[in-house]
Amino acid sequence: MMWIASDNAGKKYNVSVNNDVFVVKRSDIPENLEYIDLVNEALFAKTGENGYYVIADFDKKGSRLCFFNDKPDDERILKQDLMPLFGVKKDGSCALVIVEGFKYEFSLVFGVKNGEYYIYPRFFLNGNVPYEDICIKLITLENDATYSDMAVAYRNYQLGKGVCLPLSEKIKERKALAYAIAAPEIRIRMGWKPAPPTVLEQTLENEPEMKVACTFDRVCDLIDEMKAQGIDKAQLCLVGWNKSGHDGRWPQIFPVEEKLGGEKGLRHLISYAQKNGYQIVCHTNSTDCYSIADTFSEDIVVKNEDGSIGMNDFGWSGGRPYDLCPVKALAYAKSYLPKVRELGFEGLHYIDVLTVVPLRWCYDKNHPVNSKETLEMYHKIMALCHELFGGFSSEGCFDFGAEYLDYGLYVSRPVVEDVMADKVVPFWQIAYHGIMLYNSTTDTVNYPIKDVKNHLLVLEDGTRPSFYIYSKFLEGSDNDDWLGKEDLIIDTDEQLRFSVSKIKEAYEEYKTIKHLQTEFILEHKEVEENIFAVTYSDGTKVIVDYNTLSYKIR
Repeated sequence: MMWIASDNAGKKYNVSVNNDVFVVKRSDIPENLEYIDLVNEALFAKTGENGYYVIADFDKKGSRLCFFNDKPDDERILKQDLMPLFGVKKDGSCALVIVEGFKYEFSLVFGVKNGEYYIYPRFFLNGNVPYEDICIKLITLENDATYSDMAVAYRNYQLGKGVCLPLSEKIKERKALAYAIAAPEIRIRMGWKPAPPTVLEQTLENEPEMKVACTFDRVCDLIDEMKAQGIDKAQLCLVGWNKSGHDGRWPQIFPVEEKLGGEKGLRHLISYAQKNGYQIVCHTNSTDCYSIADTFSEDIVVKNEDGSIGMNDFGWSGGRPYDLCPVKALAYAKSYLPKVRELGFEGLHYIDVLTVVPLRWCYDKNHPVNSKETLEMYHKIMALCHELFGGFSSEGCFDFGAEYLDYGLYVSRPVVEDVMADKVVPFWQIAYHGIMLYNSTTDTVNYPIKDVKNHLLVLEDGTRPSFYIYSKFLEGSDNDDWLGKEDLIIDTDEQLRFSVSKIKEAYEEYKTIKHLQTEFILEHKEVEENIFAVTYSDGTKVIVDYNTLSYKIR
C-alpha cells in the first residue's frame, strides 16, 4: 500500500516502510506547520460498494460504522482519544490501521465527496516540531473479517506488546481487583456547592454554602440496608467527602468535611464498611484547581503557548476551574494520596476525569510538558494508586490509560444521530473486555430504574453494574441529565430501601454472569435486525433482542 504524507500547504514528505509500519521522521518536519496528513487511496471506496469504515471514537459518543451508502457530500474531523486507530472493510479486503507514533495528536478525517468515500489520519502540529516520529501500523485481516475481528486484532496487539494483561492474570496478585470483579460499583455524592457556581473566584469570605446530601452516618445506614437485603459485595466510592464537597477546593482535600461528620465520622464509616465485607474508596482529582484552595497559585496552572492561563469555560462547585499542570499534579498526588490511604480506604481508587480528558501541553518555562510527557506523569499517578490502594479507576476509558485502568465509569456518552454514523458497535468493549472493568455508557448508570433497553445494553456490552446515588447536582440546566433524568436518592428510609432494592436486583443477575468478566469477547454480531449475539471465549453466548425487549444467556 502506498502512503503519501503532506502538510497543510501541500508539501510532501518521505514515508519509510518496514514490515507494514509506515514512518514520517520528525527530523524531516519543519516548524510552523498546522498539520500533516498520511493518506492511502487504497482505503478509499466508491458510493455503493459493500463495506464500511470503523470510527472508534465518534466524538466521545460511541464507536460507529460508516457504510458506503448514498450520502450527501460531508466530512468529519474527530480526535481519536478512545482508541488510536480506524478500520476499513471493503469487498475483498479488511484492514486495521493503528497509530503508534505521535498518536496523542491524531485526529481522523473521513467523509464523502462526489461519490467517493475517503479516510486518513491527520496529525496536528500547531506550529511545533513533533516530539517523536509519526508512525502507523497496518494490520491486514482475512477478506471476510468484520469489525469484531478488527477489535480482537487490536486486543491481541495490545497484549502482545505487553501494554496490558488479562484480568485473569491480574487478579492472581491483586485482591482489590479480584473483589471488584464480583461487586457492583456504588458511587455516593455526599455534598456540593452550587453548580454552575454562583461565585467564580471563591474566597473564605464569599464561598457559597455546601449542600449536605448524605452524611457519613447515612452511608452506614445504606450499608445496613444492603446487608439486610442480601447484597454481600459492593465497592462504595465516596464523592465529595473532602473539604467543601464535590469539586469544592481542588487540589486541596483536607480537612475532611465537618458537615458530613468530619474525619472521625469518616474513619468510622470506612471501618464499618470493611467490617461488613464491603470495599470502600473515594474520589479525588488530579486535573483541576480552584483559586480558593489553600495551595493555589498561578504557578501550578497550565500555561498556554501564548502565555495565558489554562482554564475551563464551564464552572463547577469550586468556581472557575483552572487546568492543573501535570507536573504539579504528580507532586500533589505524591503528597496527598498517602494521607488519603491512611484514612483506611482500600480498593480501586477513583481519580476524576483522568482518563476522559485529552492529554495536556503546558508551556510554563518552569514546568513545560508535551502530551507524551503528561502521560508519563499521569501513569505515575495511576501506578501510585495501585501501590497505595490496590487499584485505579476513573471517569472514562481513553486508550492511554489501558496499562493501569482497572475500571472506567463509562466508555462513551449517549449516542447521537449523525448522517455519517450508520450503526453503533461496541468496538472498544470487544477489544478490552477481559482486560479491564467498565460501565458501557452514561445511560447504563443506574440502569434498573431506566428504560429496559439500558438493561439490554448492559448485557450486550458486558458491563459491570454501576450505580450513582445523588447523581444529579447541576442546577437549572439539562446538563444535569448527563447520567440520566432518573436518580437514586436516600433522603428517607423508604427511598433508601427502594434504592438498595434496585441495586439488589442488578446484583442478583450479575452474580450469574460475573465470571464472564475474565473472558474475552470473540464476536459481536447482529444476527437479525435489532437482535445481537455476543460470543465469549468460554463459549457463553448472550443474545439480546431489542424488538421483544428480551435476552437469553446460554
